[in-house]
Amino acid sequence: MKIKFTTPLIATALSLTVFTSLGCAKKAPPDESTMPTAKELNPAAAPIAPGMKTIEPRATAHDAAMASPDPASATWVGIKDAAYAESAAFFTGFVQLEAQVDAQLSALTAKRAAMKSDVSTADWDFAMKEMNDSRSYLKSVGEELKKASAETWVQQKETVGLAWQRTQAAYDKVVSSTTK
Repeated sequence: MKIKFTTPLIATALSLTVFTSLGCAKKAPPDESTMPTAKELNPAAAPIAPGMKTIEPRATAHDAAMASPDPASATWVGIKDAAYAESAAFFTGFVQLEAQVDAQLSALTAKRAAMKSDVSTADWDFAMKEMNDSRSYLKSVGEELKKASAETWVQQKETVGLAWQRTQAAYDKVVSSTTK
Protein backbone atom coordinates (compact mmCIF):
# COMPACT_ATOMS: atom_id res chain seq x y z
CA MET A 1 0.00 0.00 0.00
CA LYS A 2 1.39 3.37 -1.05
CA ILE A 3 0.92 6.43 1.12
CA LYS A 4 0.40 9.67 -0.75
CA PHE A 5 2.19 12.53 0.89
CA THR A 6 1.04 15.28 -1.45
CA THR A 7 -2.38 15.91 0.10
CA PRO A 8 -1.13 16.29 3.71
CA LEU A 9 1.84 18.29 2.47
CA ILE A 10 -0.38 20.70 0.53
CA ALA A 11 -2.77 21.01 3.47
CA THR A 12 0.13 21.79 5.79
CA ALA A 13 1.53 24.40 3.41
CA LEU A 14 -1.88 26.07 3.04
CA SER A 15 -2.41 26.05 6.80
CA LEU A 16 0.95 27.69 7.39
CA THR A 17 0.19 30.28 4.73
CA VAL A 18 -3.18 31.12 6.30
CA PHE A 19 -1.78 31.35 9.82
CA THR A 20 1.14 33.46 8.67
CA SER A 21 -1.18 35.78 6.76
CA LEU A 22 -3.54 36.15 9.72
CA GLY A 23 -0.67 36.96 12.04
CA CYS A 24 0.54 39.72 9.74
CA ALA A 25 -2.86 41.12 8.79
CA LYS A 26 -2.83 44.00 11.28
CA LYS A 27 0.68 45.23 10.50
CA ALA A 28 2.23 45.97 7.14
CA PRO A 29 5.28 43.83 6.44
CA PRO A 30 8.65 45.57 6.39
CA ASP A 31 10.32 46.43 3.13
CA GLU A 32 11.77 43.34 1.44
CA SER A 33 15.30 44.70 1.71
CA THR A 34 15.19 44.94 5.51
CA MET A 35 15.13 42.39 8.26
CA PRO A 36 13.02 42.56 11.42
CA THR A 37 14.76 43.61 14.59
CA ALA A 38 15.39 41.18 17.39
CA LYS A 39 12.87 43.08 19.48
CA GLU A 40 10.20 42.53 16.81
CA LEU A 41 11.00 38.84 16.58
CA ASN A 42 10.87 38.24 20.31
CA PRO A 43 10.05 41.21 22.55
CA ALA A 44 10.61 39.14 25.70
CA ALA A 45 14.13 38.13 24.68
CA ALA A 46 17.19 39.32 26.53
CA PRO A 47 18.89 42.44 25.20
CA ILE A 48 21.21 42.11 22.21
CA ALA A 49 24.78 41.25 23.13
CA PRO A 50 27.25 44.18 23.05
CA GLY A 51 28.74 44.71 19.63
CA MET A 52 25.82 43.11 17.76
CA LYS A 53 23.99 45.35 15.35
CA THR A 54 20.27 45.37 14.77
CA ILE A 55 18.66 46.24 11.50
CA GLU A 56 15.83 48.73 11.74
CA PRO A 57 13.18 48.53 9.00
CA ARG A 58 12.83 51.53 6.73
CA ALA A 59 9.34 53.00 6.87
CA THR A 60 7.84 54.36 3.68
CA ALA A 61 4.72 56.41 3.09
CA HIS A 62 3.15 53.34 1.48
CA ASP A 63 3.88 51.27 4.61
CA ALA A 64 2.39 53.96 6.85
CA ALA A 65 -0.79 54.08 4.80
CA MET A 66 -1.06 50.31 4.79
CA ALA A 67 -0.47 49.92 8.53
CA SER A 68 -3.03 52.49 9.57
CA PRO A 69 -5.77 50.88 11.67
CA ASP A 70 -8.24 53.57 10.65
CA PRO A 71 -10.35 52.24 7.75
CA ALA A 72 -11.19 55.77 6.63
CA SER A 73 -7.51 56.37 5.87
CA ALA A 74 -7.36 53.44 3.45
CA THR A 75 -7.45 54.34 -0.20
CA TRP A 76 -7.41 52.39 -3.42
CA VAL A 77 -4.62 54.66 -4.68
CA GLY A 78 -2.46 53.47 -1.79
CA ILE A 79 -2.67 49.80 -2.80
CA LYS A 80 -3.49 49.69 -6.51
CA ASP A 81 0.13 49.51 -7.66
CA ALA A 82 1.11 46.61 -5.38
CA ALA A 83 2.97 43.89 -7.23
CA TYR A 84 2.27 40.20 -6.77
CA ALA A 85 5.21 39.97 -4.35
CA GLU A 86 3.51 42.63 -2.21
CA SER A 87 0.20 40.79 -2.02
CA ALA A 88 0.24 40.61 1.78
CA ALA A 89 0.47 44.40 2.01
CA PHE A 90 -2.21 44.72 -0.67
CA PHE A 91 -4.64 42.52 1.23
CA THR A 92 -3.99 44.43 4.45
CA GLY A 93 -5.08 47.59 2.66
CA PHE A 94 -7.94 45.77 0.95
CA VAL A 95 -9.33 44.62 4.31
CA GLN A 96 -9.29 48.27 5.38
CA LEU A 97 -11.19 49.23 2.22
CA GLU A 98 -13.79 46.55 2.95
CA ALA A 99 -14.10 47.89 6.49
CA GLN A 100 -14.59 51.38 5.06
CA VAL A 101 -17.43 50.13 2.84
CA ASP A 102 -18.98 48.33 5.83
CA ALA A 103 -18.81 51.56 7.85
CA GLN A 104 -20.46 53.43 4.98
CA LEU A 105 -23.24 50.84 4.84
CA SER A 106 -23.77 51.01 8.59
CA ALA A 107 -24.04 54.79 8.53
CA LEU A 108 -26.47 54.70 5.62
CA THR A 109 -28.58 52.02 7.28
CA ALA A 110 -28.76 54.08 10.46
CA LYS A 111 -29.73 57.16 8.44
CA ARG A 112 -32.46 55.17 6.69
CA ALA A 113 -33.83 53.91 10.00
CA ALA A 114 -34.03 57.48 11.28
CA MET A 115 -36.05 58.74 8.30
CA LYS A 116 -39.58 59.85 8.89
CA SER A 117 -42.28 57.50 7.66
CA ASP A 118 -43.90 60.17 5.50
CA VAL A 119 -40.75 60.57 3.34
CA SER A 120 -40.63 58.72 0.01
CA THR A 121 -37.74 56.29 0.26
CA ALA A 122 -38.07 54.38 -3.03
CA ASP A 123 -34.99 56.00 -4.61
CA TRP A 124 -33.00 55.55 -1.42
CA ASP A 125 -33.93 51.88 -1.12
CA PHE A 126 -33.06 51.21 -4.76
CA ALA A 127 -29.68 52.90 -4.35
CA MET A 128 -29.06 50.97 -1.12
CA LYS A 129 -29.74 47.70 -2.94
CA GLU A 130 -27.06 48.65 -5.48
CA MET A 131 -24.70 49.53 -2.61
CA ASN A 132 -25.25 46.13 -0.99
CA ASP A 133 -24.81 44.36 -4.34
CA SER A 134 -21.61 46.32 -4.96
CA ARG A 135 -20.27 45.34 -1.53
CA SER A 136 -20.98 41.66 -2.24
CA TYR A 137 -19.24 41.91 -5.60
CA LEU A 138 -16.21 43.63 -4.06
CA LYS A 139 -15.92 40.85 -1.51
CA SER A 140 -16.18 38.12 -4.15
CA VAL A 141 -13.57 39.61 -6.48
CA GLY A 142 -11.31 40.10 -3.47
CA GLU A 143 -11.61 36.40 -2.69
CA GLU A 144 -10.80 35.58 -6.32
CA LEU A 145 -7.73 37.81 -6.18
CA LYS A 146 -6.42 35.79 -3.24
CA LYS A 147 -6.28 32.81 -5.61
CA ALA A 148 -4.50 34.73 -8.38
CA SER A 149 -1.16 33.62 -9.74
CA ALA A 150 1.65 35.98 -10.65
CA GLU A 151 0.47 35.82 -14.26
CA THR A 152 -3.13 36.81 -13.51
CA TRP A 153 -2.45 39.21 -10.62
CA VAL A 154 -2.60 42.48 -12.56
CA GLN A 155 -5.79 41.63 -14.45
CA GLN A 156 -7.64 40.42 -11.36
CA LYS A 157 -6.38 43.39 -9.34
CA GLU A 158 -7.87 45.69 -11.99
CA THR A 159 -11.19 43.88 -11.55
CA VAL A 160 -10.98 44.61 -7.81
CA GLY A 161 -10.30 48.25 -8.65
CA LEU A 162 -13.40 48.42 -10.80
CA ALA A 163 -15.42 46.79 -8.02
CA TRP A 164 -14.07 49.40 -5.58
CA GLN A 165 -15.11 52.21 -7.95
CA ARG A 166 -18.55 50.62 -8.25
CA THR A 167 -19.03 50.59 -4.47
CA GLN A 168 -18.02 54.22 -4.17
CA ALA A 169 -20.29 55.26 -7.06
CA ALA A 170 -23.16 53.40 -5.38
CA TYR A 171 -22.35 55.12 -2.08
CA ASP A 172 -22.37 58.53 -3.76
CA LYS A 173 -25.71 57.68 -5.38
CA VAL A 174 -27.27 56.79 -2.02
CA VAL A 175 -25.89 59.92 -0.40
CA SER A 176 -27.17 62.13 -3.18
CA SER A 177 -30.57 60.45 -3.42
CA THR A 178 -33.62 62.66 -3.14
CA THR A 179 -34.37 61.65 0.44
CA LYS A 180 -31.57 63.51 2.20
